[in-house]
Amino acid sequence: MIAKLDYLNYMHSLKGSIFKILPLYEEGVSTLPDHINSVIFEVHNVKEITPEYDGAWIVQTHAILNGLLKECIKEDNKPFIKSKVFGTIDTIEKQIKKLEQE
Repeated sequence: MIAKLDYLNYMHSLKGSIFKILPLYEEGVSTLPDHINSVIFEVHNVKEITPEYDGAWIVQTHAILNGLLKECIKEDNKPFIKSKVFGTIDTIEKQIKKLEQE
């Protein structure tokens, strides 16, 4: 079992990894799909080792990241990418607040 504080620290780190998608997209960095795949891999595996903290947020985050992987190859898609990045960060922040109150 992972300590709650460690899990919360992970979630804060995850927000940073998700935010990084936006500048990578804006700058046209060719490794953006690799970065998104890395975050997907991480989210998928953290779900398996922390079932006590599992919830809808992780399913939503995983689904959005999969969608962003497809959308990031499109040009002039910044408003959509930005919306999904910040929406996902908001979802994670809500989960953090929920865990902090427990």
